[in-house]
Amino acid sequence: KVDNATSEARSFKEIPRPGKWEFMRAFLPGGEFHDVSATDFATVMRKRYGDIYIMPGLFGRPDWVTTFNTKDIEMVFRNEGIWPARETFASFTYFRTDVRPDVYGENLGLVASQSEAWGKMRSAMNPIFMQPKGLKAYYQPLSHINNEFIERIKETRDGNLEVDENFMEEINRLIFESLCLVAFDREMGLIRRNRDNPEALALFQTSKDILQYIFELDIQPSMWRIVSTPAYRKMVRGLNESLDVAQKLLRDTQDSLKKRQEAGEEINKNSMLQRMMEVDPKMATIMSLDILFAGVDATSILLSAVLLCLAKNPEKQAKLREELLKIMPTKETPLNDENMKEMPYLRAVIKEALRYYPNGLGHLRTCPKDVTLSGYNVPRGAQVLVASNVLLSEPSYYPQPEKFLPERWLRDPQSGKKTPINSFSYLPFGFGPRMCIGKRLVDLQMETSVAKLIRNFQVEFNYDASKPYKSLITMQAAIPFRFKFSDLD
Repeated sequence: KVDNATSEARSFKEIPRPGKWEFMRAFLPGGEFHDVSATDFATVMRKRYGDIYIMPGLFGRPDWVTTFNTKDIEMVFRNEGIWPARETFASFTYFRTDVRPDVYGENLGLVASQSEAWGKMRSAMNPIFMQPKGLKAYYQPLSHINNEFIERIKETRDGNLEVDENFMEEINRLIFESLCLVAFDREMGLIRRNRDNPEALALFQTSKDILQYIFELDIQPSMWRIVSTPAYRKMVRGLNESLDVAQKLLRDTQDSLKKRQEAGEEINKNSMLQRMMEVDPKMATIMSLDILFAGVDATSILLSAVLLCLAKNPEKQAKLREELLKIMPTKETPLNDENMKEMPYLRAVIKEALRYYPNGLGHLRTCPKDVTLSGYNVPRGAQVLVASNVLLSEPSYYPQPEKFLPERWLRDPQSGKKTPINSFSYLPFGFGPRMCIGKRLVDLQMETSVAKLIRNFQVEFNYDASKPYKSLITMQAAIPFRFKFSDLD
């Protein structure tokens, strides 16, 4: 049982907070938080104000109650109801409601919709995205895409077997290609075969840039609601181009499918795109775009983080490879639903990388009713940022947090027990009805890519990696990822 707000709680007005104009000045050039990562900013604020404080809203954005307390985090999620609400990114939502209502109408997509509209769409999409059976068909094409990526690495290495400083772009292309399998039932060829494909590049660029635009327009102080700013105009242009390309690709895919059916070819009836089209073609268009916008940047960062953790911890890389060699005796051994079940250390490596390099601060929720957080009465409608990711580096939750230890997620060989972990301190994909719908897809992508890369190469990183990322809404690369990839037998 979770207690709601009580009369003994202190008032909302008593929650510590900086002044609005003091806060705004801190983000301007020369200010304390100008060009500072979101994680560093949140850590400074926590030291200054404690485990709960208010991040003031500016230029139309509401205040955010920010909490680092796992009891508060549980309280927020346990009281969110069947249709969890969260503040949407206003600039992105405005594009769909006011700039292109001809396409989106009342269906704003899972990212931007709320209440019953969100609930209906999520209920329709859950069987497609959250059930493993639909993903089985993607092992073979995903493996092919990763083989292309492996060849690209071999083509671009220098004499020291190192890739160049733009390798993050190559990872972005790999993840984009992988997600396009689901979004459009096709490969785009951006890894090797058709790197300058203009339609694919338009989609690719916006999927990379969208979070930067949202950070500038909706997180940092911005006047886009009052006057059309350069960042706002760039975002609108990119979203319009992406929408045009997505609609054309889906039309082409459906025309091709019809011709193949008429020719008597066997069609993959478990295709996630085809299942989405059966539900609602317009919804399929919106979901295909959202898969790219939400997935390319975050999943690319995760793959780079896994590779960096393994490169800096060669004994863990060797342990993972030992597991892989049992399942993949040759580099060509096909991956499938059955043999991937036998890779617990692979999954522990990915899980620990998510802890070691957490992406973003946490999750936003709108309180559907009054709740008590850290002894303060937080009213219905308040926006709450549960900053769970900051807890991932705290020794009280994760002993030896500075060490990369995939073993913390596995059962102890002697006792057979797992180390107890507070479930509200580890929420990389969220919690409850509104948790990330793409989690299983990310799992499949990551497990396939990491397995293929570590089976093919010894990975090293011979440069400083003390601060490899900076945080905006999510993390961005802060250094060149010049990995060394040495061939294995």
